[in-house]
Amino acid sequence: MRLPLLLVFCALLGACNVLPQPQAETVRHFTLAGPTVTPAVSDGARVQPVQVAGHLRNRTMAVRVAENEVIYLDDVIWAESLADGITQTLRNRLAAISSDAVVSVQVQRCELDRSVGNSVQLVATYLIITGGTGSPVELRGSFTATPRTWDGKNHGNLVALLSEAVGELADRLVLRLSEKK
Repeated sequence: MRLPLLLVFCALLGACNVLPQPQAETVRHFTLAGPTVTPAVSDGARVQPVQVAGHLRNRTMAVRVAENEVIYLDDVIWAESLADGITQTLRNRLAAISSDAVVSVQVQRCELDRSVGNSVQLVATYLIITGGTGSPVELRGSFTATPRTWDGKNHGNLVALLSEAVGELADRLVLRLSEKK
């Protein structure tokens, strides 16, 4: 009676070695550039939460492979939503601008486009409303970041290029706000 039990136990113990070895974690999590340390002013421009195109709402990074085709990189994940990251970057930059303005931004593209030679793209539209409760003035505009190309090697470098493009958008908004003074 003990011999069959011992054989079954040994067989089960031997089966444990058939399990695959654990794989190294390949998923990497990214955020846009950290907050810049700029002193906020009490009447700084207010940035509404940034709206992003539907395909950019996933936590996995979107990559355009054709004009109307997007894939997602399962091992490259935004640690925060892209909309939150862009909003925070813009708020940090515009908080130092003395203005009664309210800024709204809609991002159509913030992605790598493999079909155009690994170009990094940021395309957005914006609306700046100034004048408070008096007679508000609306300033609408569109923005396309300076062309950048990713070398295809390190996703950290790709995120840095996207961060630079968001910084360039912030600089454009600062310029437009200064025109309104």
